[in-house]
Amino acid sequence: MPKEIVGIGAANVDIMGESAARLVMEDSNPGTLSVSVGGVTRNVCENLARLGLPVRLITTVGEDMYGEMIRSWCQSCGIITGSFVTLPGKNSSSYVSIHRNDGEMAVAISDMRIIQDLTPARLEPMRDKLENAGAIVVDGCLPQETMRYIIRTYGARVPVFADPVSTAYARRLRPVMRGIDTIKPNRLEAEILSGRTIRCEADYFRAAEGILAQGVRRVIISAGSRGCYYADNMGQRLWGRTRPLQQVENATGAGDSFMAGLVYSMQQHYWLGDTIDFAMGAALAALQSRTTINPDISPELCRRLVQEQKRPRMQLTPAGTGSKQQP
Repeated sequence: MPKEIVGIGAANVDIMGESAARLVMEDSNPGTLSVSVGGVTRNVCENLARLGLPVRLITTVGEDMYGEMIRSWCQSCGIITGSFVTLPGKNSSSYVSIHRNDGEMAVAISDMRIIQDLTPARLEPMRDKLENAGAIVVDGCLPQETMRYIIRTYGARVPVFADPVSTAYARRLRPVMRGIDTIKPNRLEAEILSGRTIRCEADYFRAAEGILAQGVRRVIISAGSRGCYYADNMGQRLWGRTRPLQQVENATGAGDSFMAGLVYSMQQHYWLGDTIDFAMGAALAALQSRTTINPDISPELCRRLVQEQKRPRMQLTPAGTGSKQQP
């Protein structure tokens, strides 16, 4: 029996609106509305559960309708909810996003104040679960003191995977990065974490070096349709690339699925190239789904999608000045 993956982070009720035509700001736009359960770490956990791994989520919820919806949804997809922290009198997290008619998000508002109550003191009773986890997944929404506690208390024995979530949260995460096993920022978040501007492919290398220098073991920077850039403290460098999809159904959950793919493949001890391929396949599965998480995601689907869309990998030299293609 594999060890549990433990996610620690926000769980939200997501309300998503998508315009039927070109989005007009400051006006009412005809379109569609949907309600689901989200939150970066929670989404990663659901993807991992659907991929077949045992997963536990530690989060905060209120004694309200949204809190019950979050708990029931997680249980229905196989996430262990016995470590939820229920806080009477608090509002459960919620998130509202507006999307253009091409599926890309235009703007969003989140109310995640309740996650600030997930303090180190509330995690202490769960020490046994955390010490024996196969991996710990966190997101930048956590209080800085909680992030520091998780990394410093468990990071030496249990790999910690972190998603900054946004540039604002990346600023809060930057001072406590030392000891993180794997971090997955996008381009803008990587600029904040590294202090370096990214304008070309060579800049991804420099930004990754800046992040590794702060005590992170591995960094994977998402480059959108250009793929992703991988670097680690052992000197390995890799560009992972896929062909752009002709149609994107929903771009919201791609990053969360990519992170789940990383955790899954590293738990399976895949070699580097297969790890990146599998994570990109998981992201492609999300892009092809109308919902944030593809209910049909599976290891087989991830492998098939990346084989259909994959471009040759670029194995970079440690200096970042040369490269060679890999099939």
